[in-house]
Amino acid sequence: VRRRGRGAVGAGAGARPPGAGRAPEAECAPRAAELVASAVWSGGGLTDDRRLSAAERVRRRGGAVWEILRPFAYTASVIPVLAGGALAAVDSAFAWLPFLAALAGGVLLHSGTNIVNEIYDVRQGIDTITSPRASHAIVKGRLTERQAFAAAYVAFALAVLVGLYLAWLRGPAIVALGFVGLVAGYTYTAPPFQYKYRALGVPLVFVLMGPLMVCGGYYAVTGTWSATSVILSVPVGLLVAAILHGNEWRDISEDTRAGIVTLSARIGREWAHYSYVALVLGAYVALGLTVAVGWLPPSTMIVVLSLPFLLQVVRSAELGATGQARAIAMIDLQTARLHLAFGALLVAGLLLSTLLHV
Repeated sequence: VRRRGRGAVGAGAGARPPGAGRAPEAECAPRAAELVASAVWSGGGLTDDRRLSAAERVRRRGGAVWEILRPFAYTASVIPVLAGGALAAVDSAFAWLPFLAALAGGVLLHSGTNIVNEIYDVRQGIDTITSPRASHAIVKGRLTERQAFAAAYVAFALAVLVGLYLAWLRGPAIVALGFVGLVAGYTYTAPPFQYKYRALGVPLVFVLMGPLMVCGGYYAVTGTWSATSVILSVPVGLLVAAILHGNEWRDISEDTRAGIVTLSARIGREWAHYSYVALVLGAYVALGLTVAVGWLPPSTMIVVLSLPFLLQVVRSAELGATGQARAIAMIDLQTARLHLAFGALLVAGLLLSTLLHV
């Protein structure tokens, strides 16, 4: 880059007519900036790894992995298992070791899925250097695709080890649950299914991180199935689906340019807005109805304390529906916070019912 930059500037200086001042140098400035940007995009960056100490390289790689893990979204895997564990406590069947194993397995599967999703979003041209809300760890070269795949495979391998322990403890049903979670997580954006790109991401995420994780978490902890866990999973799953749907709604333009068909791209901005609002409001309606008919304890209604988070995302959604794109720029993060608040209060309400015996 330095050689090309000097050549360009030198040529400009040689061609400059007397009295022309510094105009050609100014003309070379955009080209120099383009070359520098090209170096950054190609993966070398302005700081060559070979010039870094071993500790700095490890820190850089660790920071890049942390970025593509998208830790703000871990609520989507933690809350369902917590809900299943809390329900097990209500049924006086809670056990710490299988609960912690189920929690670790869920987070590890989620981690591997997030990394693979990042790799294929970059491959598809969805995440680029100009994408404001995308991770730039791979596109800036702080992490190579090969290193990212290695991190994903480590997460999936650890999840399999956890699954083997739970299978030994609870039987073959855990193998089936784990297999579905592993395959669905990997093929979320990876071949052969790539169901995110086929407008199936939102409904399948609802199933996987709603009923599958809540019911699976309950089964892992207790060794039995529960119809109540299916009911409990509905509001949890609706809010997880809302996180993804908000992301897809915001990114309709980028996804369409990349030739990707998400649910929001297929139904259009107007219906994407209506669907998002239906998902976040539906979680509260579903919980209220289950409490009203006596399927869940009244103490779970302390989730109303999360209403300020609900109002925030609904206000952002309404502004976004009027064409104010900046209003929904952070809607996935805002929805994740709503899911965390709602889920934590739901778990607290379940545990409170064991103390109140209601």
